[in-house]
Amino acid sequence: MHYSFSYKKRYFFTAIGLCLWSLLAVSCKKDQIETARVTQVTTPSTADLNKILFTSKDEGYIVGGLRYEQSDILHTTDGGNTWSLFHMDGDGKKAIYGLAANNGNIYGVGFDGKIFIKNDAGMASWRYVQTSWWEWFQDITFSETGKGFIVAGNAYNNGRILRTDGAGNILSVDSFEYELTAIGFASPAVGYACGFGAVLKTSDGGGTWILQQARGDYFKSVCVLDEQHVWIAGYNGSIICTRDGGASWQRLRNGDDPLLKRYRLRAILFKDAHTGYAAGDKGLLLKTEDGGLHWMELKPFTGSDLRCLAFHPDGSLWTAGTEGVVFHIRE
Repeated sequence: MHYSFSYKKRYFFTAIGLCLWSLLAVSCKKDQIETARVTQVTTPSTADLNKILFTSKDEGYIVGGLRYEQSDILHTTDGGNTWSLFHMDGDGKKAIYGLAANNGNIYGVGFDGKIFIKNDAGMASWRYVQTSWWEWFQDITFSETGKGFIVAGNAYNNGRILRTDGAGNILSVDSFEYELTAIGFASPAVGYACGFGAVLKTSDGGGTWILQQARGDYFKSVCVLDEQHVWIAGYNGSIICTRDGGASWQRLRNGDDPLLKRYRLRAILFKDAHTGYAAGDKGLLLKTEDGGLHWMELKPFTGSDLRCLAFHPDGSLWTAGTEGVVFHIRE
């Protein structure tokens, strides 16, 4: 029997491809670990949940909703065992994406440039401030008492960092040519923000923002552990970090590598310089114990997209996502 050169070449590349996929399958199986205890927590919400925040061992909040028509605010006073649901009324009925605590108040930010504020008078005190920036407010953080920062962005090539006070007033706005999605501060002076193909750093309390040499993904989440250690996760599966305050950036995982399993990442969170987690679509939850050099998949416990991560004061992990799913993970 005679084979043409093209057939031989096709056979060769097919064999190579099968070998690579076999190696990938073995590697993925090896890197999947059992989760000690996962509890699905029942809540009254069926909307997408975007952020979790615990302010004490007893009290916590989860926010989300439907982008154009509903704001969901979940509240617990017993450490997450039970949750009550609160909705904003009127024009405040837009999804909430960012969540932060400062000086006894709780703050959320959401679609159409809305800031949500709760004081210490209870859940009935929730109100919203409509800013003049009718954009997608995606995250909020505070560098110190009364000094907050909001990141906004639309359509990949339009982003802003807005400085706000404790009352929801916009004090200043910096505009950029790329969407911004997440922000965090390590101290009153040093903070980081990320977005569509861009990472920014400030060393003067938000007065100026410097573009970093860190590109290559639609960055969705930043974890600022301290001024030196920062990790960022991208929707296409990349994970980058700095261990020297932004002087250099290391690509821990390349989401464009065809030999790696395809991940869609939405959140990243580190407990210390070694132990961290990343979450994403289709129930993906990753863990590292070496600062992000090596990542292991936790055995899947849901098919829902996981959008956020948070630590409870007792050290346990919480995650939430699409269709109102909430999980408590103890290891």
